[in-house]
This record gives sequence, C-alpha cells and structure tokens, in this order.
Amino acid sequence: MPLVIISGQRGGAGATTVVSNLAASLQNAGEQTLSIDLHPDNQLCLHFGVSQECISGWAQAIATGADWKQCAFQASDGRRVLPFGELAPYQFKRFREVLMSSIKSIADTFALRQDEWVLIDMPVDRQQALSDNLISECYQAIYALADFSFYVAHPDLGTYRLLKQAALNGETLADKQLYLLNEVDTNSALSLDIELLVKAEFAAQVLPASIHRDTAVPEAAAYMTAVNTYMPSSQASSDYHSLALWCLGRLGEDAENA
Repeated sequence: MPLVIISGQRGGAGATTVVSNLAASLQNAGEQTLSIDLHPDNQLCLHFGVSQECISGWAQAIATGADWKQCAFQASDGRRVLPFGELAPYQFKRFREVLMSSIKSIADTFALRQDEWVLIDMPVDRQQALSDNLISECYQAIYALADFSFYVAHPDLGTYRLLKQAALNGETLADKQLYLLNEVDTNSALSLDIELLVKAEFAAQVLPASIHRDTAVPEAAAYMTAVNTYMPSSQASSDYHSLALWCLGRLGEDAENA
C-alpha cells in the first residue's frame, strides 16, 4: 500500500487539486487509487464528482458509530475517494474521543490492500485547522507511515523566502519529504526564474517534476473531474503524468534498495 501525503506549504497552494489529479494519472497508469480527505472543509470529494449536498464521510461515520467503509465513492474514471464528511458541532466531541483508534483501524484495513495507492489530503496546519492538540498529534503520526510527503508550493518570492529562512535556521525536510512546485507560469519570467532558483538551491528537497499553470485545471475542477479526463492533451495533464511516473519509479527504487 504505497502512501503519499500531500499538503500545502501554506494555504491556497493547490494541494487538494494535486491529490485529485495525481490520483487520476496513477489510475491512468494502471494503478488503483484511494484518496482520503483529512480536511474538515470536505472539498476533495468535489473533484471526484460527488455532490456538494452529500454530507457523509469517514469523520462523520466514526462520530456517529456508522461504518466508515460505506462512505467511499468511486468516480467515473475509477478513482475512489473517502470524504471527510460534515461534522455537526455536537458530533465533534465524539469524533475526538474515537479518532485515534479509528485512524489505526483505517490504516490497518488499507495496509491489507497492497495493490492500491493511498493519497492523503492533509491540512496545511493540523493544529490550527482542527483547533485541537490531540487531533493534531494524531494527524502528525500519520506522516510516519508515508512513503512520500509532498508539500505543494507556488514558485513565488514568498516560497523562496520561506525555504531560505528554513535553511538558515537549519531546518530541512526529513527523508522522503519533498516540495512540489505548482502553477509555474510559463508567461512569467519571474515564475520561471524562481522555479530554476529553488531547484538549484534546494535540489535535494524539490521534486524534479513541476506543475505548470494551465486554465484546463480549474475548468476540470468546475466540471468535477480530473484534468486528464477533461483535456488529455493539456500541459497540466502531461505534468501530472510525469509526476505519477516519478512516484512509480521512486517506489520501485526504494523496493529494490529495501
């Protein structure tokens, strides 16, 4: 069960979109995928064609004692998604009480499915997103299970400054944690220059594949589908295909070295 965690370096970086489209490209490459939403805003399922009126999800299920296995949906292209669901305020206490044991149960269940990629849409700030230290710690523990963790970032001055400051402070990503540059604008010299600068200075921490800005991506999201279904010939579709191939190749290398 290859496990990939995807989070934004900061809010609005496009991590949820990356989860959806990477899942589609892995599916296109012959892999089975399941995407799990850990965001309380419950937006990931919209990229899989699930109606916004649907409130069911794994979080709501464990809070009400329902079977979370019945909350998964399958998109028309074969991708599966497990939404977070909508939690009423009175359900939050119970959710907190059973979260740790439920996460373990979910992890144990998917560990048996060796042929399926699991992609996790992780909140940018686990503590602030859920306003609860215990939940934050539980989410943080999931990182120990991951084969890769991608931090989605825009190629802008803010990203470069954050990376530079982290380096000056001696802060580096752990093994198998990498930055993914998203929405590289080929019409902007600054965007392209920062992409080159970031990859040159932080080569060991940045994925070789970048995702270029492409109007096909938000259009695909508006149609609640993946970009490789909406416009297979688009630049973004090619970028996500390259990212999927990198994941497959890297996983194979790690298996050989194990």
